[in-house]
Amino acid sequence: MRIVLYSFLCVLCSFILTIPTASGQVKLPGNIRMPSGGGGGGGSRGGGGQAILDDSTKNVYGPHSTLHFYEHDILNNRDSVRYRVDTGLTNFHRWMPMDKAWGKLVDLGNNVTATRNLFFQPREDIGTQLGLRVYDAYAIKQEDVAYVDTKSQHTELDFMSGPKKTSLGTFAYTQNVHSRFNFGIRATRLTSNKIYGFANSISSAALLGRNWTFLAHTSFFSKNKKYLILAHYRHLNMKVAEQGGVIPNVDEAGVVDKYSYDGAARISDNANSWERRHVFHVYQQYRLLNGFQVFQQADFQSTIDHYTDLQLARGLEKGIYPATRFDSTQTRQDIYYKLLDNKVGIKGFYEGFNYRAYVRQRFYGMRGGAQSKNETGDPYATYRTGLKFDNIIGAWLGYYLKDSVQYLTAEADLNLAKNVEYRLKGELNTRWGKAGFQSIQTAPDLLVQRYLNNHFDWRNNFDPTKVQTIFASLVLKTKKIEFVPEAQIHQINDYIYYDTAAVPRQLNAGFRLLRLGFNSGIHLNRWNFTTMGYLTLNDNKDVMRIPTVFASGEVTFDFVYAKVLFIQLGLAARYRSSYLADAYMPITQQFHLQDNTRLAGNAVVDGFANVRIKRVRLFFKMSYLNQGGNFGLFPKGYYVTPDYLGLARSFSFGINWPMFD
Repeated sequence: MRIVLYSFLCVLCSFILTIPTASGQVKLPGNIRMPSGGGGGGGSRGGGGQAILDDSTKNVYGPHSTLHFYEHDILNNRDSVRYRVDTGLTNFHRWMPMDKAWGKLVDLGNNVTATRNLFFQPREDIGTQLGLRVYDAYAIKQEDVAYVDTKSQHTELDFMSGPKKTSLGTFAYTQNVHSRFNFGIRATRLTSNKIYGFANSISSAALLGRNWTFLAHTSFFSKNKKYLILAHYRHLNMKVAEQGGVIPNVDEAGVVDKYSYDGAARISDNANSWERRHVFHVYQQYRLLNGFQVFQQADFQSTIDHYTDLQLARGLEKGIYPATRFDSTQTRQDIYYKLLDNKVGIKGFYEGFNYRAYVRQRFYGMRGGAQSKNETGDPYATYRTGLKFDNIIGAWLGYYLKDSVQYLTAEADLNLAKNVEYRLKGELNTRWGKAGFQSIQTAPDLLVQRYLNNHFDWRNNFDPTKVQTIFASLVLKTKKIEFVPEAQIHQINDYIYYDTAAVPRQLNAGFRLLRLGFNSGIHLNRWNFTTMGYLTLNDNKDVMRIPTVFASGEVTFDFVYAKVLFIQLGLAARYRSSYLADAYMPITQQFHLQDNTRLAGNAVVDGFANVRIKRVRLFFKMSYLNQGGNFGLFPKGYYVTPDYLGLARSFSFGINWPMFD
């Protein structure tokens, strides 16, 4: 049925669409946004299609008339910056978080599962946080919310299908009420099935991960341009059937099949995590004088998180869970978190300098519950932090050159609460490279301060974590070659981590982390090569484990077939060296240290074809081409996280259909 569906969609697209005009564009990893640029693949220059025509038969609506902007541009006094809709082929086949990150994310071996960063990343904001981050990769982030500046209706439809019945569907719609008032919505449904353990292609019990995201946004500018308001609502609903990893099969001779894709799961089929987030955000500013404005940013956030396992015996037997405290048959953990974050300040520009100063107040609290609330005398425990607050003051100063790409910025934030937090950062960006420094001190997460359930009970009074970071990169560029070496040095003190028992600890000492790397691109007519590589040197591998060597890249060949199909053929590969990767504790949703399993170094190679027929884009992708083989040149599989197998060889397909009228 899936092959029939794919064939039908391809035939339908070829019949209803006409000849496009496009050219290729290559992006370096990172997808840095540049103002007033096209979408790659020549989409921003493309004409033709089903656009509305005026009496002169000129295109009125299309990518050139559907623009968008981001709140950070408005905040930094770059009100006129606009971006075009991405209609390019480059990176279109990267549709899941692991691929979008070029392999710099680690998950549980399948789509729609918990993730973490492969590399250390210091925090960029102060203020006590909850500490649940494993589903962040599947949530809509504030900095990614695009506010539309469109002259017409714009609808976008996505359908992606991948391994083990992974599917993604997206519906997006934007509309201009008039030239100063726009709104839009975007809804996405993403699901995946189990690759081992109990699986039934018909029953809903085969589902591994279910993810809903929803975004509603609007923008309004007053007629005299003195007042503007941006507002949006973001929603995440994530439910994952936790498996705890795979149990390798053992044959009659006692030989263990390390890569048992048909093995059993380590946790019962009645274990699952469920997290729901709501975020209401508003930004508004009013210009009192030329170059002087007052502004406000406000957030209200709510997070509800549950973990349930109604059949604990299997998880206890396989060592996934620690010993029970209340009930040996089932576990339930509930966490409720709320945050009100309000920032008020002044900003503006004067003689080439942009400035900003503000006062920020945060009110937050967490409540937890262990086991199910009942009236029958079964164990039940609750705990709460009470209402807490942060009073933060901050300032930002930036100097932009005329092209707005080269700039110098300096910023400072100070939390006046009992647990003193601060952040100092300076950064210089030029066309020849960038360099900067950040010093940040952050309070412990709420989850590491207090936690209680059927398996864990801790109460900690940790010191703030301090991180000093120096970073620099240099752009070496010719007409066809771009090579950007970079370096990061981190000095980390009072680092908080989860130990081999999945309990939070603090290292009351300091250590250094050095990362050397590069990004590069080579463009030879229709051939394009894009690569990145990193070497990480770590002073203290007892508390932080990172692979020493990491590399990721791809090669593509672009051509046009029959003046109709714009095709990009490519191979992508990623490699990481062996290391003691962190294990995953599903109850607390935290990755933690382990000393028993060293993941072997592995390389994964994917083949893909991106196709554009006018404005409709399609991709076809075969993942893990180098799995196994008749001559035993490659292993039969690989592990992404201890006990969690990575996806086997699989086929993916996707289509993006934008409409501008």
